[in-house]
Amino acid sequence: MDYKGQYLSELLFYWIILAFGAVGWVIGYIKQDFSFVFYPWLAGVLIACVLCVPDWPYFNRNPVDWLSSVPDRRSKKMS
Repeated sequence: MDYKGQYLSELLFYWIILAFGAVGWVIGYIKQDFSFVFYPWLAGVLIACVLCVPDWPYFNRNPVDWLSSVPDRRSKKMS
């Protein structure tokens, strides 16, 4: 996962949980029942985990160019 993919994953995770929690809170407030708050929030957490935790290909759109490897100093023979 590249850096922009990490940012996207965190942003998706945040907004999914926030949206499900807000909808659950409104429904729970109207129904006056805490379970209507908890279960939509829990569904949002599970959906967010499935979408954001695995390293899906859409998180790898901007690969990082790493430096080439440095030769090992110990492998050279000392003269």
